Parts: sequence; C-alpha cells; structure tokens
Amino acid sequence: MYALHEILKIRAEQTPDTEALVGGHIRYSFRTYLERVNQLSHYLLELGLEKGDRVAILCKNNHPYPTIMMAALQIGAIVVPLNHQYTSHELKGITKNCQPKVLFYDKEFEAVLPDKQLLPFFILAGEGMETSTAFDEIFMGRYPVTEPPVTVSESDTAFFMFTSGTTGNPKACELIHRVFSESFKEVFSYPTSNSNERFLAVHHLYHLSSVFNMIYSIISGTTIVFLTESDPAKIWDMIEKEKITRMFAFPYMYTYMLQEFKNSRRKTASLKIASVGGTKVPSMLIMQYHELGITMSAGYGCTEGLGISYYSPEMGIEKAESVGMPMPNVECKIVHPEKGEELPVGEIGEIVVKSPYVFKGYWNNLEATNKVLREGWLHTGDSGKLDEDGFLYVLGRYKDVIISGGRNIYPDQLEDVIMQIPHVLETAVVAVPDEILGEIPRAYIVKEAGSMLSEDEAHQYCKQRFASYKVPQIRFTDALPKNSLGKVMKQILREQAL
Repeated sequence: MYALHEILKIRAEQTPDTEALVGGHIRYSFRTYLERVNQLSHYLLELGLEKGDRVAILCKNNHPYPTIMMAALQIGAIVVPLNHQYTSHELKGITKNCQPKVLFYDKEFEAVLPDKQLLPFFILAGEGMETSTAFDEIFMGRYPVTEPPVTVSESDTAFFMFTSGTTGNPKACELIHRVFSESFKEVFSYPTSNSNERFLAVHHLYHLSSVFNMIYSIISGTTIVFLTESDPAKIWDMIEKEKITRMFAFPYMYTYMLQEFKNSRRKTASLKIASVGGTKVPSMLIMQYHELGITMSAGYGCTEGLGISYYSPEMGIEKAESVGMPMPNVECKIVHPEKGEELPVGEIGEIVVKSPYVFKGYWNNLEATNKVLREGWLHTGDSGKLDEDGFLYVLGRYKDVIISGGRNIYPDQLEDVIMQIPHVLETAVVAVPDEILGEIPRAYIVKEAGSMLSEDEAHQYCKQRFASYKVPQIRFTDALPKNSLGKVMKQILREQAL
C-alpha cells in the first residue's frame, strides 16, 4: 500500500498531460498539479511544519483545495477540512481541539476565522474563483518542483475529519493513510487514465465523500471540474459545458436537479453516473434517474467507517431500497442494540462492521472512541437488517426509531414510500407525543411549487400502504431544516412538534 501523496507522483508519470483540475479559468494537467504540490510542500516545510502538525483548510470548491491537501499529506502533516458554514464560535472550538499550525482560507470566510492568536499562520488562498497574490507567489519559482525529502508511512495519520455534529459537538475522527489506500488497492494497477471521465465537484470539499473523490480522481486519472454553485440549473449548465460524466451529491440535490431537468426539458448527453452518499437514498429517485439512462450508485458509510456497502442498479433494481452489498473485506452483522448478540437474517438491529476502512479513533477522546469501537467492531448507531441475499438495509438512526404503543416504527421505511407520492420533493418522519401510545409518526413534506397535493391525499396514500399504527400525520412545510452537509436535522422538527 501507498502513502497518499505517492499516488499523484505515479499518476503524473503515467499520464502527465491529462487534464487534472479545472476551476474558474484555470486548467492544470497532472504534471502541473504535482509540481504545484511539491512547491507548496517546500513552502510548508520552510514555515517549520513537521510530521504530525495540522494543516486546516477553510476554502470553497476550487483547485487550491486539493493542492493544499496533497502538499500537507506529502510532508506527513494532518489535513483538517473545516466546514465553512460553521460559525466563528464553532470553528474556534474545533481549532482549539486540533490545534492546527497553519490555516488556509478564502476571503469569503474571513468573518468566521478563529482568533489569529490561536494559530501561528493564516494564509489567504483565494477570493471568488481567483487565487490570492500571497498564494500565487508560492508558485513563482522560489520553491523547487521536486519532491521534498520526507518519509511518510501508510500508518501515519492523514486526516482529522470532524463529524457533522447533528447530535452534539463535532468530534475529530482520526483517519490514517492506509484507510484510503486500502479502498483503492484494486485501482492502483490501472496503467492508463480514465481520460474521458470528468467529475463535477459540486459537493462541499470538506466532506469525507469529497475527500474520497479527490483522491480517487488522481488514482483513476479523472478530471475534476470545480463548481461552487448549488443551483440546479447551473449544475446542469456545467454538466453540459464541461461534458461531465460523473458527480456526487446528497439525495435532496438530485431531487431538485430532477425537477429542473423536467421543467427545462434538458438532455443527458454526458452525465452517466450520479453517486450518492451521506444519507439514505429514496428508491424512487434511483428509478427515476435510471429511466433517464443515468446510473445512480449509492454508497453507505460514515466518518468513522469510510466504506461499508455499495449499491448500483446493475445489482437489481428490485434491491433499490437497500444500500447494496458490503464492500470487499468488510464484515457486517446485525446485533441486538442492548444485548449485543448477533441477530438472524431479516431481523432489525444495530449495524456493526469490521473492516480495514474503520477510523483509528476520536482524537483526544478515548471515552467516545470506546463507545463505538468494541473488540474491533464499529458500532454505527444505525438500525438495519440483512436479507437472504446479503443486501444491507438501513432503517435510520436508532435515536430516530419511533416506539408507538410498544411497536417500533422505522422512519426511513415510511419516508421511502412517501417519496413515491407524485409531486413530493422531500420528506422527514419524526416522533410526536401521544397521550395514549406514547408517540406516533408525523411526516413533514415539501411538495413541488404549485402542486395541488393535499394533506388528506397524502394521508390516504399512506393508509393504503401502511399498517394502521404506522400511518403518519401529514404536515406540509416550505423547507426541511438541514445541517451544513445537507442532512435533515430531525431534532429541530421534533422540537417544533412539541
């Protein structure tokens, strides 16, 4: 296995002239990409950075991001992707936690920067889609384009990835180089690039899925095109302009893209694969894209466990409600959430996994680490089941399970069916108090603008498909509350219900 910085050197030797990074008016080949990474590495060493020091990145989707990331990895530093939607207070807490030596940032996020006394170095990387003068000067010839003499091991820590914080304070997940290189070991032997593959990086780069895709693009020789806009029309425009073949987003983004696609009568000349992750994907969405000739592949994992399972329609469209089969070298079982005993096929329990893709632990938080890592098994906190064919089904977070009159109701099962109602864009099912049953389900629904769908019609649709105790109350809403990664914050909905 390789340390991560080595993959760029290999790729630049194999296909030096293949386009690697496209951002704004900039287009860099893999040769230039490597040279810039080497120059930035020498610059960081001159600042006094050593192996194990932290390099934080507070930048938008543009070419400086992967350059900074790969340079830090090359000198054995630990990359800390920062969520630019956090407040100054949140970022202050995170930087106090991980204590980076240098923070690269974009002008747009200057207002939320932590106190400059907390860090030795702050470096302005860009403004808009242009790089700053200070950042440009690093590449003006003072620093060599050759690799610096630093030895980095696959067992060294590569990233501190902070959890999304939907249920509490974010924790730093420590991920070593080998977690990623193990994921890609079958791809390392590819002698040529996917020169016709072009990936649209529209999802926030601080998210683990985006880090994964930035690394994969190097190994596979795929061009990354960066986009900061989340407007569905502009996404489709970029897909057409740059002949994009692949992209990654959360399900809600694909839902709004589909609405725009239908309204504007667009064509899908280039987009072939729409990857999804981060949260459960409605089976109806997979089928709708399948009808357009676009393969929607879904990965299931978490910050603590990089890759757990994978689904693609080629595995059978009838399995679209699953999250696919466990990844190679991943052991997956369903256990009783309290007793810990393994449950039979088809029974619902907690999903636990053992694999080479599991994190090292939470940085400086042994107590929290021991709660989720037990005897080599990662306890995900997700409820799920395995079917007789080995397909995994995720039914939601255990904290979201609704217990109504002693019977368990899994919100994801309800949400998947509600998403099949015509004109429904998004939905989230949560528990609301009930004097007799303790709690009952309520579905918050976002419908298409101008839709005549009524709450009674949605309720009748559910009555025809669910046991009576599962039928939810229906409430229409203009939007669902989401965190900075696009995950629905059900706790806010529960508080609103109260």
